[in-house]
Amino acid sequence: MTNDNKYSFSLKCEFYCKIKLAGFFMFILFTINPASAQELKVESLKINSVSSGEMAPFVHDSVIYFVSNRKSTIFINVFNQDNEHLYRLYKAPLLPDGRIGRVTPFEGLAGSLLTSGPVTISPNGDFMLATLNKSSSLREARSRSGYNQLGIFKLERHASGWEDPTPLPLNIEGYSVGQPSLSPDGRQLYFVSNQSGGYGETDIYRSVLSENGWSTPENLGGVINTPGRELFPFFHPSGKLYFSSDGHGGYGGLDIFYSIYENGAWSEPIALESPINSPYDDFSCFIFNDETTGFFASNRDGIDNIFRFEYELVFCEQALEVVDDNFCFTLFEDSGLDSDTIPLAFKWTISDGTEALGAEVDHCFPGPGRYEIHLNVIDSITGEEQYSVANYVLDLELTKQVWFEIPETIKVNEPLNVIAQLNGYGEVGHVEYFWDFGDDHRLRGESVQHVFTRKGTYRVRCEAYWGDNKVCSYRTIVVE
Repeated sequence: MTNDNKYSFSLKCEFYCKIKLAGFFMFILFTINPASAQELKVESLKINSVSSGEMAPFVHDSVIYFVSNRKSTIFINVFNQDNEHLYRLYKAPLLPDGRIGRVTPFEGLAGSLLTSGPVTISPNGDFMLATLNKSSSLREARSRSGYNQLGIFKLERHASGWEDPTPLPLNIEGYSVGQPSLSPDGRQLYFVSNQSGGYGETDIYRSVLSENGWSTPENLGGVINTPGRELFPFFHPSGKLYFSSDGHGGYGGLDIFYSIYENGAWSEPIALESPINSPYDDFSCFIFNDETTGFFASNRDGIDNIFRFEYELVFCEQALEVVDDNFCFTLFEDSGLDSDTIPLAFKWTISDGTEALGAEVDHCFPGPGRYEIHLNVIDSITGEEQYSVANYVLDLELTKQVWFEIPETIKVNEPLNVIAQLNGYGEVGHVEYFWDFGDDHRLRGESVQHVFTRKGTYRVRCEAYWGDNKVCSYRTIVVE
């Protein structure tokens, strides 16, 4: 049920070349709850329409923005060359009880008759970047031979409302550019383009904002981009770049992956688990800061719909307190030396490159591993070996646990940054970490930040999940 041209930059389909799929709309709730993982629920949103596609969710100030080709007016019907309604931008409030309010067309583009695509909004909300047709010609939009590519446009927001969109200088003549995503500080822009010189059909690029404007876009390279399609980037405050791809394997069709830029390079992309990813096309995600909830689009119902996912965090009660492994030891030999004529001494030789003299020596090993220790008696004047006293092997291992470090005390409203690592299990592949700070706040991620707002003593718990395994650890912190 996968169409090779779907969700690609089609010059004839204004970004969203669609295929008719037999099927019907239904409300679906997927749940995965293996013994080794937090429960993950996925549900179709009620804003989805039976007769139209919805995709590209984005949330700002408790408002969800999304793209849909639903019929928007009874007076004007605009179709593409496949006699489908063009895509427009819509919005709806996210209500405090978790429901989504009434859907309305986005007012800043309400007057546009042509395609309005995915958007991103600056951190302070003073401007929006939107994917729009470069030409406003309705004739070109409907023409199969027309080349009405897409571009990224800026809409500034003032007290009186949204100004008309203006094109960014990143747009390239003859190619499409779109699906923008701003970093949390608003200074990095990630987007998709089918321009020449890339790795595949569509690649992800990055541009950096400076005093001189947006920099020349750079291709993110072969770790991210493939001969296939990379689409819908979303840069998360954690530093993860989420994106959709059909070139990294996965579950089938388009899947959602993430990668982290560390030490000057992007990490190998990791696919989100099922039931977020599926054998169908899963794409265009928005993930909240805690990474436990978010939205994404999928055609698993036979039509593009937006889904909500949520981890229902249930922490084990039998967490073990974190142990700080200590690899410092005192080595000693109490047999004494028996010689009346030669000045003798004990000499310790350790396979980590250490040598020491004395019947008793203190030594700190550099970390876990297997070490050979040799104890010899030498002539303390010439250094010549007289005889061997002992040889043995010492195996040092890390305690099996989730290890993390926090201060014993911290001030109210002072940021607490913690990083988890799985110790003692060797290479286990991808690990998911979940945090419970004891104050009704829970987060997901290897590296997280939390702020305590009330004084007290709290137990900070972290759980690690990989494969069919899990381990739980805790530390105690006093908030003053």
